[in-house]
Amino acid sequence: MIIWGSKAKQKQIATGTFYCPQCRKESAYSHLRVSRYFTLYFIPLFPTQTLGEAICCTTCAGEFKTAVLSLTAEQIEAALQPWVCPKCGNRNARSESRCLACGATPMAEPPPLPAKASENDDERYKPRLN
Repeated sequence: MIIWGSKAKQKQIATGTFYCPQCRKESAYSHLRVSRYFTLYFIPLFPTQTLGEAICCTTCAGEFKTAVLSLTAEQIEAALQPWVCPKCGNRNARSESRCLACGATPMAEPPPLPAKASENDDERYKPRLN
């Protein structure tokens, strides 16, 4: 009787330091890859599929997507700051899509100002005195 199957196995690819969004400070990390291995008699022989990769903070044990390594500390802090409701002034968590107090949505970027097409368009923008 031959016993075969598969097993997920975690492997450390790299280490280093990064700005951890959970600790909110520079911390050491481990870059981990989880792969599925073919097993024969419960012994993992070779990888058959990569299941995913993650960055694991060694201080708080938080797991993050690999894109966190490309972000600066300022970018991470800006993403974690609460947003202020333009309607009522309530401070809401960044993860909220609507204001918790009044239900308004956060304002996106303000609309761009109209650009002047030519000198003749200046006449439209001058106030008329009657």
